[in-house]
Amino acid sequence: MRPVLHLLISLGRMALIEDIRKTIRYAGRNGLADTYYAAKERLREKVGASYQYEAPALDTLQAQKEEYLSKAQGAGDAGLPLISILVPMYNPQESFLREMIGSVLAQTYENFEVILADGSPDESAEAIISGYGDPRLRYHHLDRNGGISYNTNLAAGYAAGDYVALLDYDDLLTPDAIREVTQKILLDGPEIIYSDEDKCDAAAEKYFEPNIKPDFNRDYLLTNNYICHFLVMRTALFRALRLRSEFDGAQDYDLMLRAPWSCICHIPKVLYHWRTHSLSTAGNPGSKDYAYESGKRALEEYFRACHISAKVEHSRHRGFYQVTYEPDIFTAREDVGVVGGKIIDARKKIVGGMMTQDGQVLFLGMHVMESGYMHRADTVQDADAVDVRCMQIRPELHTLYQSVFNASYDDHIMQGDALQKVRSIEFCNKAREMGYLIVFDPAMVKQI
Repeated sequence: MRPVLHLLISLGRMALIEDIRKTIRYAGRNGLADTYYAAKERLREKVGASYQYEAPALDTLQAQKEEYLSKAQGAGDAGLPLISILVPMYNPQESFLREMIGSVLAQTYENFEVILADGSPDESAEAIISGYGDPRLRYHHLDRNGGISYNTNLAAGYAAGDYVALLDYDDLLTPDAIREVTQKILLDGPEIIYSDEDKCDAAAEKYFEPNIKPDFNRDYLLTNNYICHFLVMRTALFRALRLRSEFDGAQDYDLMLRAPWSCICHIPKVLYHWRTHSLSTAGNPGSKDYAYESGKRALEEYFRACHISAKVEHSRHRGFYQVTYEPDIFTAREDVGVVGGKIIDARKKIVGGMMTQDGQVLFLGMHVMESGYMHRADTVQDADAVDVRCMQIRPELHTLYQSVFNASYDDHIMQGDALQKVRSIEFCNKAREMGYLIVFDPAMVKQI
């Protein structure tokens, strides 16, 4: 108990009142041992936080504008994708609305339209929007406020673009956001595009908590709505799927769980600033709880639709989910070939487990109860490779195991050396070539 109190006092001295509240809520859910390591990580992150959003240099932005103008003059907008930005609204705060519009009008790529679907009881926002005198800002007053899904779906009905992009009225785009998206569209023609994001305070002066995301990762998506912002989707696909009001709060998560995953592109760059304030999901614990419950129901519906027997529960990290397959993951899912976990030493420090293609051990040196950046050390996800010393495989891969490790999987006792690490990576690569996923499960732990 004393270490936890010591950490709480330290946090209080830093005037991080909300962190103290989070820690107390966390202790109520998960107990003191988990809370000690969670609070320790949070304190370390706060002390060492040094993130600063770096906007593109002015000459870079100018070059992007000139590039767009050159292409538009040469072929006209007909040769350039039109992006329809969907903005659902209800009683918008004027300052936030103006800042959002300003961030969109500052884009270096100019072939876009903004569909503002307003479910407010009056049309006061229209005067604000019409004051810009920009025909790309298209205001529509709705018959009623049906919630974020209803309002967004109606906005999509007015869209003329090849792709739709989802933007909350109180958030901000970086000046190169649409340009980066259209570059990917012109290069690869994906169905879905998403980017990295960060958060900003109510005044949009401080940027923090960058979410640097992995490329599309099925099992990571099945534990949390990591794609979130900035989400762009081909208009025809969005209209076919539509948002579902019964999952409001996690409507974008439900959308991604129903979308085809064969043509998704990740832009590894912060293009979206998620504003935190008392009324936003990002800044309001009550709104977050509502969103997390909606996300849980969306994930349960996904498994029902896929005829996969699985139980979904909230993990010890709010906004993340724990999925238990019945009777096991190999029976429930034919796409999973290998599952591996953490290998720890006598001090409960991670010494092996999830690896990159070049053999780097992820989360090396962390305590087994620490969760790491964005809780990735404590979250199920697809991996490049896992260590044979803490590995389970489906029966169809027993022959491959024998050929790679020159040993029977039934014996399955391996020592940790450089050769076994190389063979672990080889085995995982060959299993992937056969069409199987390699899954990291942090609940699997082996002490050596």
